[in-house]
Formats: sequence, C-alpha cells, structure tokens
Amino acid sequence: MTSFRARTSAFFMFALLFLMSTVAAQQPNQEIPLGDKKITISGSIIAIVLMVAGFLFAFFGHRFFRITLFLAGFYVLSTLAWIALSNIEPKDNLWNNREWIYLGAAGAAGIIGGALFLCFWRLGFAAIGAMAGFYLAVFILSWKDSGVITNTVPRVAFIAIFVIIGIILTFFIERHVVIIGTAIAGSGSFFLGLDNFVKTGFGNALNAFLDGNFDVTNYHVTPQVYGMLGGTLAMMVVGACFQYWKHRGSFIPKSHRNQTPAYHPPNYQQV
Repeated sequence: MTSFRARTSAFFMFALLFLMSTVAAQQPNQEIPLGDKKITISGSIIAIVLMVAGFLFAFFGHRFFRITLFLAGFYVLSTLAWIALSNIEPKDNLWNNREWIYLGAAGAAGIIGGALFLCFWRLGFAAIGAMAGFYLAVFILSWKDSGVITNTVPRVAFIAIFVIIGIILTFFIERHVVIIGTAIAGSGSFFLGLDNFVKTGFGNALNAFLDGNFDVTNYHVTPQVYGMLGGTLAMMVVGACFQYWKHRGSFIPKSHRNQTPAYHPPNYQQV
C-alpha cells in the first residue's frame, strides 16, 4: 500500500506540474520584471520543478528511492525529447509557439519515462547512472568558454562515454551509484533551475553542448558562472556526504550487525 501511494503521489505531482507548465507556455512572451532582468512564467515554473527535484535527488535520492526512479525516468526521456526537438528545429525558421511544443513533448515523454522506470526498477538503476554521467560530463565541460572540448563530435563522444560508464557502474556498485549519482544529478538540476532567476549564463551550458541551433561560442565562463559551478560542486559533496551519513547502517555487512538493529534496507531491496 505504501509503495502504491508513493508511486501514485509522485506520478500525479509531476503530472500536475507538467500541466501547469504547459498552461503557462500558452503565453510565452509574458514576462515578470526581476530587477534589471526579466523572467517568463513558464520558465519560472520549470525552474522551480528543477530546484525541488534537484534538492530531493541530492539529499534524499537513496531514502525515497521509488520517487527517485520516477524522477530519473522523467529526466532521461524529457531530456532526450528536448535534444531531439532542438536539433530538428530549423535554425533559420524557428517554430511558432516553440515553448509550447518543447514543454508538451518533453513533459509527456518525461511522464511516460517515469511511469516506465517505476515498473522496471532495474532499468531505473541504469537511468540513474546514465543521468549522473551526463550531468558530470556537462559539469566538466562547463569550466571553459565554449566548453572544454569545442569540437562537436569529440564533445558528444565525451558525454556519451560518461553516460556509458555511469550505466556500467550501476551493475557493480549500485548503492554508491544511487547516492553519488543522485547527488551529482540533483546539484546540477538545482543550480540549472536557480540560474533562471539569477541569470548568470550558467544554464547556457546545456544549450551550448546539446542544442544544434545554439552557437557554442555564446557560452562564456564569467566569475558568476564560476560561482554557480562552485556551488554545484559543493552541493554534490554535501549531498553525497549527507546520504552516506544518513544511510551508514546499510553498508555494514550482515555478519557485523546487531541482532536487533534499527536498520532498514534500501527501498530497492524491498521491491
């Protein structure tokens, strides 16, 4: 019953957020002044989703594992949908209502992915490793103007290698991948959403490395971007340490545990 409720709650929470985003996208030009900056309503909703989901990932990815599975599926398929759309959209003739198209396709793909990975939780493990590898690769590339690797093919290969390594590691050190992987992905997601409000240019990294319509030379590493990168790294470390401390009992061999320990195995071991 608890498992069913957790899955249902996660599904409907993101379905609701997705619907809110698509409704807001019907007025893509509506902006809210924020000092000398302006933000869109639809972008703000997406940013809040990224920040909330990122915080849950970074600090509670191991604890709320079924919700983590849903989020992993949501992230992976929505990101793939976004990459596909950004690369098939004509560069010189952008679609009308493009925010609606992107939000609709990416949101629908994300919900399908989340539901799929809840049903096939071992596939969700691979998704967490892939997501961690992806965010870590983008994080490394983001430390230099136009990216550490400027050529498209080697850059894509670099990201793909990290994704593959993340997937492979899930079959050997699954607990560590869950903790470290969710800390990496969560911190990246949180600061990506935060950049919608502080406007440092940190969020341009994803566009620069993955969007075929984005000129990679427009990505610049300013002191503010370095600050966001430093914050991302700090959150990775703090999130991982917190999860290891919170679930330290799950790493004690059975032969060394007390007979009546206050130990609860990870959720994925109870599936």
